[in-house]
Amino acid sequence: MRRLRVAAQWGIRIMLSVVLLGAGLGLGIALAQHTHGHGHGHGEAPLNWLVSLKADARMPAIQRQLRGFETTMAEVSYRYGELYFAGIEGNWEYAGHMAMTLQQALRLGLEREPARRANADNLFLKGPLPQLVEAIRKKDAALFRERFDAMRAACTSCHAAEQHAFIRIGIPKVKRNPVE
Repeated sequence: MRRLRVAAQWGIRIMLSVVLLGAGLGLGIALAQHTHGHGHGHGEAPLNWLVSLKADARMPAIQRQLRGFETTMAEVSYRYGELYFAGIEGNWEYAGHMAMTLQQALRLGLEREPARRANADNLFLKGPLPQLVEAIRKKDAALFRERFDAMRAACTSCHAAEQHAFIRIGIPKVKRNPVE
């Protein structure tokens, strides 16, 4: 149980790092336009690290910072757990919000990794997720459980189709956020 809690905490840290990185990139670019990016002699990268790169090197640098689909999956994992507990507890507005943000996270990730789109669409986005959203709209707890389980199976199927069959999705056991 302790390992699971530590893993959940690391998942949250990774997701927050990605969010902060995105915000930091925008802020860093804005600041770089108004500063000279002087370090303090301690090996610090200047604030204008991205702007100082040649134009054709900037996009690959951003892609390295965002990494692959793993950052998308870290956010999806968080939202998956929140969605589960929201539905089980009958917090239908929060469940709907988590379903929407989970879908948005996947769509943004697929912009970076378009080769994954076919499996994501066919196995998840065009079937189990909209069906789960329908259960949320109906505020039907039994239907929610049934459709959540179908979505969970679809996640595992999608992972297998993407050559990650070792990632088998279970029912969340640890609530990471104290939302009621």
